[in-house]
Amino acid sequence: MKVALINPVPMDLNLDDPRPKFSSFAEPLGLLYIAGILEENGYEVSILDHGTTNYTFSQVLNWIKAEDPEVLGISVLTRSFLSGIKIAKLAKEWNPNLPIVLGNYHTICAERIMKKYSFIDFCVYGEGEYTMLELVSLIKKGTTKYENIKGIYYRENNIIKSTPPRELEENLDIFAIPNRNLLERGEYKMAIGGLNISNEKSGTIIMSRGCPFQCRFCTVHQRKWRFRSVKNIIKELLQLESEGYREIMVMDDNFTLNPKWVIDICKAIHKERVDLVFHCEGRIEGTEEMYEYMNKANFKSIFFGMESGSQPILDYYNKKITPQKGKLAIKKARKGGLDILMASFIIGSPPETLEDIQKTINFAFKIDIDYAMFHIFEVFPGIEIWDELASQNKLDPDKYWETGVRVPELSFYKYSLKFLTTVIRKTYRKFYSLERPQFVLKQAIRSLKSNYRRDKLRYLAKDFRASLRMLDSLSEKRF
Repeated sequence: MKVALINPVPMDLNLDDPRPKFSSFAEPLGLLYIAGILEENGYEVSILDHGTTNYTFSQVLNWIKAEDPEVLGISVLTRSFLSGIKIAKLAKEWNPNLPIVLGNYHTICAERIMKKYSFIDFCVYGEGEYTMLELVSLIKKGTTKYENIKGIYYRENNIIKSTPPRELEENLDIFAIPNRNLLERGEYKMAIGGLNISNEKSGTIIMSRGCPFQCRFCTVHQRKWRFRSVKNIIKELLQLESEGYREIMVMDDNFTLNPKWVIDICKAIHKERVDLVFHCEGRIEGTEEMYEYMNKANFKSIFFGMESGSQPILDYYNKKITPQKGKLAIKKARKGGLDILMASFIIGSPPETLEDIQKTINFAFKIDIDYAMFHIFEVFPGIEIWDELASQNKLDPDKYWETGVRVPELSFYKYSLKFLTTVIRKTYRKFYSLERPQFVLKQAIRSLKSNYRRDKLRYLAKDFRASLRMLDSLSEKRF
């Protein structure tokens, strides 16, 4: 039995564009994990990462026809949901008997999806490896009795039904190492905040899953943090190295949650002489010792979610951090020897004033980071602030459930989207300009001391104008 899996392009690309252009550094690891468990159980699997192949939607359909699967699975984040629906519709028109399964974050809207789109047969919610295996097995048998599969929505006699959620898998080592050769290879580039920084073969890895924190804007619903063994991680890293990868992004929800575990990984990387460059995201709670070991293991950058320089806004987000602790984390990481320190910030949240926004901008300029990224606050179905705004009649879920929405686009908000994008654009230009001579001097000195930074700067300099255009466009992008 053959299963085809598709990762569709984000919705901010023109769906009618005859050739939507998109590149990514992130392989669809979720689909690769599902493919691994299916292959282990005798199923044939093919995967299409739509955007990186540069296929039009008609070419995606041609790919589906050529693969001629007996089950089609489509991964849908909120940003890619409408693209996934378009692909599903085309596939169903071609073959009305083809079972179509949606999975990934946006199936939090599974009931709405099933009601609106009759050509969607199943929605998988939660971790999908075993759910998909059990579902495909029953489809193969030709049964219509799905009530014993946990974590799905399905139809029975035109009635939409659901089953209880599946328990989270505790032992992540049981999953096969992702077979990246299944991907119809497109272009994967290491990127920092949307800027491509490398032309070397780049990829991603997941070392742990979940996050115990409960930030009110976050889409991570797996509150329990689970981690792979050091031995299992090293096995995958050595495989990536043997396949020619050079730069790896750790895609964990909270990689730095347990400093001792991070240190053990870094010691093993050093001991096994793994020749890879690493990047990661993390919260601010890491220790200086952890950063020192990360530096020895060739971690070159870390991206902190600082979000705001205003304590009332951080409290509104339930971040459980302070600006002072954020500043201290930067000092620790800098002293630990990491080459590139980055931080993300959000403006435009519901209670935010101009004073709060200015505090965030001032904070970004004050702390010792190399790169700052600014987002406009956006809400999605399934997050706490979405529910809060809906209950206050400030947001119409029926209007925005398929796409999410930036808060400044809602009528209650006091500042316009145009105003905030202008603020961000001006902030970017000032952050990286000669108006900050100390910052420019620090960057020059650090680049002279770091071979890695010099290489990245040379790569960016090859297309400096494109880099500036990207920075400008970031103020208007949705994330």
